[in-house]
Amino acid sequence: MHPDLVKLLELQAKDRTLLEADQALDAILAEVESLDQQLADGEKAVAQAAKAVADASRRRAELEAKLENFRKLEERGKARMEQVRTPKEIAAVMTELDLARSILAKEEGDWMKQADLVSGLEAAGKEAEVRLAQMREAQVEARGEIDLRRREADQRRQAALAERDAAAGEVNRALRARYERLRTVKSVRVVVALNGASCGACFTQVPLNRRSQIRAGTLIDACESCGVILYAEE
Repeated sequence: MHPDLVKLLELQAKDRTLLEADQALDAILAEVESLDQQLADGEKAVAQAAKAVADASRRRAELEAKLENFRKLEERGKARMEQVRTPKEIAAVMTELDLARSILAKEEGDWMKQADLVSGLEAAGKEAEVRLAQMREAQVEARGEIDLRRREADQRRQAALAERDAAAGEVNRALRARYERLRTVKSVRVVVALNGASCGACFTQVPLNRRSQIRAGTLIDACESCGVILYAEE
């Protein structure tokens, strides 16, 4: 095997190790993201509950203001009853009072419903706050364990990266540049062994004279079909 291919295979092995370290770290970060999302959902639920309480309380306050106005109308109607004398005037005032009392009764019913709604929303908001607090408490231990694994995974990645850089420094610069270009489209596995008379990646047949030179270690060649760098296993 060509000496430069030996070094290139070593670099490819280091790249695979680095990729595995990256994937392990990404998996841990995904766990953290999942916990963060759970908290975000809990906080959103608390915020939505608080907004619902605020909106319902505002509506209740508006109903209270209307009730107060209708009570004042009723009181003024009662006061007028003491002032009117003729049957016609008394009948008119009674009609106004009956209408005011009818509206007042309806508004009081609406206010009671709204008050019940506010109470229910407040209870739901407190439950959401309790669930959020319980979630935060439950995540403390999990986050501590994840932080430990993340530090260890990061250390493994840094070590793998250092080994990869060291291996890359041993490869011929032009060959390494060629390898790096291939990696951008072929991921990590770009140095592939011959599979009999064919490319081990796409199984396209390689001409005999080129296969012979590859096996003899006198040629560093690529598959004409898929572009991977070929070598012969010893």
